Amino acid sequence: MTRKAFTGLTMLLVLAFGSRAATPPEHGQAAWLLADLGSGRIEQSHNPELLLKPASTQKLLTSLAGALALGPDWRYDTRLRYRGQLENGLLVGDLLIDFVGDPSLTREQLRDLLARSGIRRISGNLLLNQSRFGGYDRGNGWSWNDLGVCYTAPPAALILDRNCVQGALYARPGQPARATVPAHQPVTVSAEVEVLGEAERRARFCELEVEMSPPNRYHLSGCTGPRQEPWPLRFAIQDLDAWGQALSRWALGQAGIALSGEILASRQQAADWPVLASHASPPLRELVQRILIHSDNLHADSLLRTLGAERFGQPGSFRNGSQAVRDILLEQAGIDLGPAWLADGSGLSAHNLLRAADLLAVLQTMAARPELDWLVDALPVSGESGTLQYRNSVLQPPLKGRVRAKTGTIAHVQNLAGFIDTDGGRKAFVLLQNGLSISPEQQQQLARGEGEWPARAFERQWLEDALNQDLIGRTNQSTMD
Repeated sequence: MTRKAFTGLTMLLVLAFGSRAATPPEHGQAAWLLADLGSGRIEQSHNPELLLKPASTQKLLTSLAGALALGPDWRYDTRLRYRGQLENGLLVGDLLIDFVGDPSLTREQLRDLLARSGIRRISGNLLLNQSRFGGYDRGNGWSWNDLGVCYTAPPAALILDRNCVQGALYARPGQPARATVPAHQPVTVSAEVEVLGEAERRARFCELEVEMSPPNRYHLSGCTGPRQEPWPLRFAIQDLDAWGQALSRWALGQAGIALSGEILASRQQAADWPVLASHASPPLRELVQRILIHSDNLHADSLLRTLGAERFGQPGSFRNGSQAVRDILLEQAGIDLGPAWLADGSGLSAHNLLRAADLLAVLQTMAARPELDWLVDALPVSGESGTLQYRNSVLQPPLKGRVRAKTGTIAHVQNLAGFIDTDGGRKAFVLLQNGLSISPEQQQQLARGEGEWPARAFERQWLEDALNQDLIGRTNQSTMD
């Protein structure tokens, strides 16, 4: 083929697949990497060493560290222990529930665990032991005004029903708003909320607010818009001791166990107490699906604190868990996080900082080791599952079904890191966008369904360019041959 014909074909391809490279939104910061997994060649690179907020893409690091240190079949093990004399269903002494941070544990599973103990009466106390974890039950840098909602439910050693309560706010036109929670939930919700139209809410700078006080009381104030259907509410538990006591009292009653003493919070070293019964969580390969497909913060941060406990032989915390992740990735995968900063395992904290190069190294490790295929399989698929099922940038062809990646979204941040299946093979990519903002006028336009958020448009175009670059490269090669 002549040079003139070759140039003409290339121009046609460029016109067909986009005349210019994708341009990130103004005023923000962006970094990206695209790597061919077959050759290891870096095909695109922009600011790979720039430290940015990872948001939930940080869950890739937590999940990989958990997989390397614990393995796919590892499980949380909640145990019943006792001290005293046990005979014919009577325990003359204390019963202890050794909570270990199992994020999947429910009140019904606790009831069944107690029923398997064979105990019918306890003369002493029931101890709710949380010695597995230490320090704060929330990460440094978590936004204070997010703490009342369930995506910041505390990943304590004691987790029951996700440490979360669902409720509803009824806000019909011309009526005072009314908040409810199911009668069986040991929380109290009240409301003094005005139901106003959009123009009046905007003029008064009014929004829905929540005040929290012990033991798990929530008071809603401010205003909200009218709606025929109830607004769903999800309250994160604040007083864990009161929550654990209430649910354990229910579980004892359902299991037919009479308690003479009290239900008490405990941080007791009880490894030498005899074990009566235990409850195992699903294996890590299933728990990681909650972390990656559904971006579950509770599961991710409990895993981080568990890694700290396992590695250092002390109560797991956000601090030692973050160090454990760094150590495990370096020792078992050769990933040196260098100046990166880890404050939690979920990516919720505004203190977290990662480089695109760090995330690419994690993805390349996952892809290179067959024993980690279950991690790759746990990522959402564009337009099909998890946090990518309804993400506008990847809903339509040619991207639908071809991207398998972890999302990362907090205020002013939109990230995506994972794999894209091109006609030439699978590639790993990282696309980080921080410092995103638009004017109030643009926000109103988007609320009316006019236009597209610039960061989302850039994400779509960048991913499409990754597909088109592969096609152009292969076509150019064939014409030169």
